[in-house]
Amino acid sequence: MDSDSFFTLTQKEQTLFTLLLEVVEYYSLKTTLRVAGGWVRDKILGGECDDIDIALDDMLGKDFADYVNQYLTLKGLETHKIGVIVSNPEQSKHLETATMQVLGTWLDFVNLRSETYTEHSRIPTMDFGDPAQDAFRRDLTINSMFYNINKKTVEDFTEKGLDDLKLGLIRTPLDPCQTFLDDPLRILRAIRFAARYNFSIVPELSNAARNPSIIDSLKNKVSRERIGKEFAGMINGPRPELACHYILSFCLYDVVFSLPRSVIIKESHFREDSIDYIR
Repeated sequence: MDSDSFFTLTQKEQTLFTLLLEVVEYYSLKTTLRVAGGWVRDKILGGECDDIDIALDDMLGKDFADYVNQYLTLKGLETHKIGVIVSNPEQSKHLETATMQVLGTWLDFVNLRSETYTEHSRIPTMDFGDPAQDAFRRDLTINSMFYNINKKTVEDFTEKGLDDLKLGLIRTPLDPCQTFLDDPLRILRAIRFAARYNFSIVPELSNAARNPSIIDSLKNKVSRERIGKEFAGMINGPRPELACHYILSFCLYDVVFSLPRSVIIKESHFREDSIDYIR
């Protein structure tokens, strides 16, 4: 689908993407460059996004970033150090990412991937994947689309992303029960995006979110730090009251607001503090 039907690139984006294609051509690479996820979503919704993730179909992000810096040097343009963000599943970084500044814009380069989860962990086994596999392993359909820089087209491999953006729906690319069991943190991400865009959550996702097994997985498989970061995103978003409504509706209050086991509150101290506060 021609991207002109959905959004227009800024001059800065056009210049940046043209340079990346020049890198592919100059070094005779067979790589297809795709902008993934949030940038595509926000552009289609009519907004702008500086968070540009470039997905590569046949090489690691660091390898392509090296080519970019070599080409910039040949052209007499400014180069910057390449940072490598190592895989850290507890921070939702399941694959190594190369990050660098190009023409004044920060870019992340990462290869397309498929992932397989085990029963007792939200840490997946990663492998190279094709764009369809990468799209279907994502958390939500609205985050699963690509902008193909080579072809200048929007790609919706789930065939639901564009419609869900238009209708204002939050749903998972695959069965929500399996999606949440694979990575229970996605329940909170669904809530955060629903509140951010004032979108409706589809019934099958709501039912899955209330599943006791999934709630238990969220409690036991996801770190308190990661839950806290998702909740902070909700509270700092435009509709924190809607996020809190979903937390209560999905019976997640005790999971989101539970204290770490290492924290012990003495009831007598609590009562004294409360009395002093009331006074």
